[in-house]
Amino acid sequence: MKMLKNILTATIICVSGTLLMAQTPRITFKADKLYPEGVALDPATGTYYVGSVKTGTIGTVDQQGNYKEFYKDKDLISSFGMKVEPGKNKLWVCLADPDSNYSTHSSPATFRKMARLIAIDLKSAKKIADIDLSKTYNGKHFINDLCFDGKGNIYLTDSFSPVIYKVDAAGKATVFAENELFKSIDIGLNGIVYHPGGYLLVDHNSSGTIIKVPISNPNTASIVKIKTLFPGADGLIIDDQQNLILIQNKGVNKVFKISSVDNWSSAEVKEATGGTDRFAQPSTGVVGAGKVWVLNSRLNELSNPTLVPSKEFSLQLAVFQPVK
Repeated sequence: MKMLKNILTATIICVSGTLLMAQTPRITFKADKLYPEGVALDPATGTYYVGSVKTGTIGTVDQQGNYKEFYKDKDLISSFGMKVEPGKNKLWVCLADPDSNYSTHSSPATFRKMARLIAIDLKSAKKIADIDLSKTYNGKHFINDLCFDGKGNIYLTDSFSPVIYKVDAAGKATVFAENELFKSIDIGLNGIVYHPGGYLLVDHNSSGTIIKVPISNPNTASIVKIKTLFPGADGLIIDDQQNLILIQNKGVNKVFKISSVDNWSSAEVKEATGGTDRFAQPSTGVVGAGKVWVLNSRLNELSNPTLVPSKEFSLQLAVFQPVK
């Protein structure tokens, strides 16, 4: 019945002679007050992994929407960006304590100070790495997202400090790039992806810009020239055609497909989701079998005490339409 329910969300409903397009398909899962911000996909099993800003708990969601706890520890505080490392059977997770409205385990010792990257073995569900980034750069911290370069290196954004970190295959953490373009009085760098052309693409949540950071010379970071700004830019994905998928929240709640013909010196929005798709504070997403699934985090509810805490969350299919 649950699978049928998910399929029916894509049906077209006729009301008073007017055709109304219902919400695009969703994989809905129940987890009381979970509020997941990060999502990862294990392509080998089709299993989704989701985090929690309330408890940090990592859970799994199957294709039918069944949620199950996978890894739990109160010292996780809040979990954010996460990725399954290709060919390594590891789930890497960003841990932080950025907002007093978020975690039930927040404390003065961790609030805007904790900056950790952990790895969990997908078979044993045991933590196999725990890297402290907090002393790598002197400032407030919000480790938000990560990506791999295929050479054993991990790159991470810090939304409260103007830096990108690098963790090498031996687990050594360094500041990979520091730049004026990364600065912000609020949330700065957020989503990050590695492009096979040899550079990182990151988005800036407050300014709405996309920034290109060459791996060989990160000091030459530059803003990608594009007609559109994306304040509230969150997760980034590179799809199978090397388009950039950008997820925007802060009231916009849309997903954009962006392409470039000049190696990301400039770019253009080619497609976007429709305004009637009703994403609920989308944060991050994954590509699976050529489709983009976006996590509806509902994080906006945590700063509004008048709202009843959610018990259901969802992964929603991004159905793109050409932008004219």
